[in-house]
Amino acid sequence: MMRCMSAKIDKEQLECVRAWAAQGVDLNGIQKKLREECGVHLTYMEVRFLLLDHGIEIAMESESAPEADAPQPDMAPDVPSDVEDGANNGKVRVTVDDLQLPGTLISGKAEFPGGASGAWQIDQLGRFGWSQLTGRPSPQEMQDFQQELTSMLSRG
Repeated sequence: MMRCMSAKIDKEQLECVRAWAAQGVDLNGIQKKLREECGVHLTYMEVRFLLLDHGIEIAMESESAPEADAPQPDMAPDVPSDVEDGANNGKVRVTVDDLQLPGTLISGKAEFPGGASGAWQIDQLGRFGWSQLTGRPSPQEMQDFQQELTSMLSRG
């Protein structure tokens, strides 16, 4: 059985993570705050698993004030408006490659309802990355992608 990634932070830091999530801070923001304010360096996926392990949910954008430099959910300038209702029925479609890319633990593709798509991979150090990303997924689409990918990976 894998050891819980959340063992890298103490109870006080975990409470900070809970507070940031309640304020609507996204995964990247939580990762950055842990590094800058707590001196804890976690990968993006480790932060995601930390939230899942402790049942922490990020408050929806409508519940908190949007960050000044964060793109708004409806702002996807790279995506033509006629693809808004794409063939995915409003859901993010995530697949896992049958043959993994060299140097990766797992890789796959994602198609977003707004028309964006790309190839994703997780390397042997647990680092997540995108390639061949076309279009610009909205923050909600990215959150849906993370949930779907996490669900797929937990099913084995």
